[in-house]
Amino acid sequence: MAKIEELIGEIADPRLRVEIAAEVKRLKVRKKFGLVFEEHLPETVRLPGFPVRAGELVAERGTPGNDLWLVVGVKGAKAQCRRTEGKYDAEHREFALANLVVVKRFGEAIYPALVPVDRVARGGVEKPWHVLINADNFHALQLLLYAYEGQVDMIYIDPPYNTGARDWKYNNDYVDKADSWRHSKWLSMMKKRLQMAKPLLKPDGVLVVTIDEHEVHHLGALLAQELPEFSRQMVTIVINQKGVAQGRLSRVEEYAFFCFGPDVSLSPQNDDLLALDRIEQTRFQTPRWEWLLRGGTNSRRQDRKKLFYPIFVDPNIPVITGFGEPLAFDEEPKLSKEDEKKVAWPFRGDGSLGNWRVSPATMREYVAKGYVKLGGYDPKRKTWTVLYLGRKAQKDIEAGTIIVTERDVKTGAVQIEYASGEQRQIKTVWHRGTHDAGNYGSTLIRTILGEGGLFSFPKSLYAVRDTLKIITSKRPDALILDFFGGSGTTLHATALLNAELGGKRRCILVTNNEVTEKLEKRLLDEGHFPGDSEFERHGVADSVGWPRCKFSIVGKRDDGTELAGEYLNGRPLAEGFEENIEYFKVEFLDPGAVAMGRQFEAILPLLWARAGCMGQRESSRGSTPWFIPKHSPFAVLIEERRFGAFKREVSRRSDLTHIFFVTDSEENFRAMTRALPRSLAGAETVQLYRSYLENFRINTELLAQP
Repeated sequence: MAKIEELIGEIADPRLRVEIAAEVKRLKVRKKFGLVFEEHLPETVRLPGFPVRAGELVAERGTPGNDLWLVVGVKGAKAQCRRTEGKYDAEHREFALANLVVVKRFGEAIYPALVPVDRVARGGVEKPWHVLINADNFHALQLLLYAYEGQVDMIYIDPPYNTGARDWKYNNDYVDKADSWRHSKWLSMMKKRLQMAKPLLKPDGVLVVTIDEHEVHHLGALLAQELPEFSRQMVTIVINQKGVAQGRLSRVEEYAFFCFGPDVSLSPQNDDLLALDRIEQTRFQTPRWEWLLRGGTNSRRQDRKKLFYPIFVDPNIPVITGFGEPLAFDEEPKLSKEDEKKVAWPFRGDGSLGNWRVSPATMREYVAKGYVKLGGYDPKRKTWTVLYLGRKAQKDIEAGTIIVTERDVKTGAVQIEYASGEQRQIKTVWHRGTHDAGNYGSTLIRTILGEGGLFSFPKSLYAVRDTLKIITSKRPDALILDFFGGSGTTLHATALLNAELGGKRRCILVTNNEVTEKLEKRLLDEGHFPGDSEFERHGVADSVGWPRCKFSIVGKRDDGTELAGEYLNGRPLAEGFEENIEYFKVEFLDPGAVAMGRQFEAILPLLWARAGCMGQRESSRGSTPWFIPKHSPFAVLIEERRFGAFKREVSRRSDLTHIFFVTDSEENFRAMTRALPRSLAGAETVQLYRSYLENFRINTELLAQP
């Protein structure tokens, strides 16, 4: 080894010298026991739209694999390049710039930013926003580390299963059974992402990874290696009771590894997910609060004229404070901007006037019993969602089938659950018909997206819902992350869980925008490449993930057609969910421009995310000395010489959780932090551009660790 290290010192190329020295250092580490694989296989990402400049690595657009060139010069619309590998007299070629795409090796510091694409707001100002990110998940994890290190309650991922069916890529090439490095590529890919994901978890955080028989044993060994302080258990989930013929035996199951952080404790629950008794199964469902707004037939104002009346609201709690009398049919409700949140009217989703299900006198009785509560405020309908317990639920309470567990001290609304016998620990074998991936995965997606909505092997919505429930049933404000987001089942399940149990659980979903191999070939033949709008619109994020999340929350498709059918708890799909969600894609910034302060608008969504995704995200308009959004709990000082005035501005806000300072001076940063008003003593302060740039430099060091 000493001789090899001497020879390394003679290598002229400094980058090559450092990389070879690092590999030799890894070789010197002796692993006595554990998973052995080629874990230092290179991995790259292509960046369509990134400028091609001298010194960049590039590949030809539309070519598979990792055939890379180094740009040595650019003249006009041409780039002079040489191969990065091969003989000493490397091949040189000239390419049109339009035919090249920049490639970054993992380990190179690149600087991601969230670019807004679309949003849906149905949860009101009280609920945080879910986020869907279209990106390579490795660099999305780097971005999330900047915002959420040590804050995630649960990570749920469903990575590619590496079956050899060419359903995932490594370095822009599909991996199949003929690839002799197939298992090493998969393990190398997983290891890098697990290393990034681990610091995101709270001390009582939980990681769940689903897998099938192709990599289950390798994955188990990898998790033991990368998360040695976590307790691990493997769950067997029946996902297809009919079975899939695979040689001698018919497979009905897949697996989920649960990795529990050191401080995790789980509460027993009613359903152990194994018992098949029908009576027990009905007991496991959560009692349903009904919408007071009438739907279906007789739902127009003229159909029930006596049931069109105002409900008065204190929006600061929020709580119902009283009921008005029915409005004469020839009168229209009077609305003012100041009072629109102080009264709820039966306004329907299409903007027309509807009616309530219950009279004012009966509503007063229900409120006294705690059988009425407010949902979220819907800015599109300009009214509140009002929920109540109908006659059946009230009879079940009287009979003891449903029990009242407590009453909200602020609103008086009851919290209810089905009466149950013995509370039991969840079993490690799950056998539920609701976990069938065909009926409640593939069929459900077609129901939401229409016949054109195709996605291979989606999870059952209820299998994911049950997984999330185990960990977050007692964490109503849990932050859930899925960085193999695929068709969006995890976010959909989070919304369903909030509707069933109450709470403000928030999901961050990361998925790439890849297309299937067959479709990619057709698009390339037609001259459409990754990064082109025609190519991207067919990707899984744009064509499946976002539409599924959007339609399930709104309750209808973009063409206005309502979703048909019901969830298993009886909730119509067309009802949607009172949730907020925003869709972003990741683009990459010039670090020099960031350091000089020219990219503030580009990194603003990341600051909003770091502050908890609270309030509808706002944009900075024009050149101002500070940015303090009205509805989000953060503030940014852009010109430090204006700190005095900025201090007076932020002193008027009691809700701020994050203060960002744009300054090159660490001493000034500390001085401004100390000088903030006492009311903001608990706020996190951040030296903005320095922290952003260092985050993406530091995280690349993970790839250099043995």
